[in-house]
Amino acid sequence: MTSERMLEREEETASWLLDKNLSMIRAKLPPEGIVGPEDCVECANDIPLLRRQHGFSLCVECANRRERNVR
Repeated sequence: MTSERMLEREEETASWLLDKNLSMIRAKLPPEGIVGPEDCVECANDIPLLRRQHGFSLCVECANRRERNVR
């Protein structure tokens, strides 16, 4: 196999892996347009957009406090 063909196969493999990984990441995201509340349901502080896009309804501080209380 020529080095040119080997390079083509490596590029095809890299492209396939990238597509596969992106598909897996997109599958974990909530449907577009669905976001959680802008304010924390416990303390009313703002919740960052990225966190809301993942469906969180608590700010980081309240989520950490709740996790510590569970343990």
